[in-house]
Amino acid sequence: MTDNRKSIPGHLTEHWAAGGQSWGLVWVRPSGSIGRWAETIHFIWETTEAEEWMDKLDWIPY
Repeated sequence: MTDNRKSIPGHLTEHWAAGGQSWGLVWVRPSGSIGRWAETIHFIWETTEAEEWMDKLDWIPY
Protein backbone atom coordinates (compact mmCIF):
# COMPACT_ATOMS: atom_id res chain seq x y z
CA MET A 1 0.00 0.00 0.00
CA THR A 2 1.23 3.44 -0.85
CA ASP A 3 0.08 6.93 -1.66
CA ASN A 4 3.43 7.75 -3.28
CA ARG A 5 2.58 8.57 -6.87
CA LYS A 6 5.76 10.55 -7.51
CA SER A 7 8.68 8.15 -7.18
CA ILE A 8 7.14 4.67 -6.97
CA PRO A 9 6.10 4.49 -10.66
CA GLY A 10 9.67 5.19 -11.75
CA HIS A 11 11.11 2.70 -9.28
CA LEU A 12 8.69 0.01 -10.44
CA THR A 13 9.46 0.68 -14.10
CA GLU A 14 13.20 0.33 -13.44
CA HIS A 15 12.66 -2.75 -11.28
CA TRP A 16 10.55 -4.49 -13.93
CA ALA A 17 12.93 -3.46 -16.74
CA ALA A 18 15.73 -5.17 -14.80
CA GLY A 19 13.66 -8.37 -14.67
CA GLY A 20 12.37 -7.90 -11.13
CA GLN A 21 8.93 -8.77 -9.85
CA SER A 22 6.74 -7.40 -7.09
CA TRP A 23 4.01 -8.94 -4.95
CA GLY A 24 1.62 -6.25 -6.07
CA LEU A 25 0.87 -2.72 -5.02
CA VAL A 26 -2.32 -1.04 -3.92
CA TRP A 27 -2.43 2.73 -4.30
CA VAL A 28 -4.45 4.74 -1.81
CA ARG A 29 -5.65 8.31 -1.95
CA PRO A 30 -4.45 10.54 0.89
CA SER A 31 -8.06 11.65 1.42
CA GLY A 32 -9.13 8.07 2.21
CA SER A 33 -9.61 6.71 5.70
CA ILE A 34 -7.59 4.07 7.50
CA GLY A 35 -10.79 2.15 8.24
CA ARG A 36 -11.83 2.01 4.58
CA TRP A 37 -8.32 1.01 3.49
CA ALA A 38 -8.26 -1.75 6.11
CA GLU A 39 -11.67 -3.05 5.01
CA THR A 40 -10.57 -3.15 1.38
CA ILE A 41 -7.23 -4.82 2.12
CA HIS A 42 -9.02 -7.40 4.27
CA PHE A 43 -11.48 -8.05 1.43
CA ILE A 44 -8.60 -8.48 -1.04
CA TRP A 45 -6.87 -10.86 1.37
CA GLU A 46 -10.02 -12.96 1.79
CA THR A 47 -10.97 -13.16 -1.88
CA THR A 48 -7.69 -13.49 -3.79
CA GLU A 49 -4.51 -15.53 -3.70
CA ALA A 50 -1.11 -13.88 -3.32
CA GLU A 51 0.00 -15.15 -6.71
CA GLU A 52 -2.84 -13.22 -8.37
CA TRP A 53 -1.14 -10.01 -7.28
CA MET A 54 2.24 -10.65 -8.89
CA ASP A 55 3.25 -7.42 -10.64
CA LYS A 56 -0.31 -6.07 -10.34
CA LEU A 57 -1.18 -2.49 -9.52
CA ASP A 58 -4.63 -1.42 -8.32
CA TRP A 59 -6.38 1.43 -6.53
CA ILE A 60 -8.52 1.77 -3.45
CA PRO A 61 -10.73 4.46 -4.96
CA TYR A 62 -11.75 6.32 -1.78
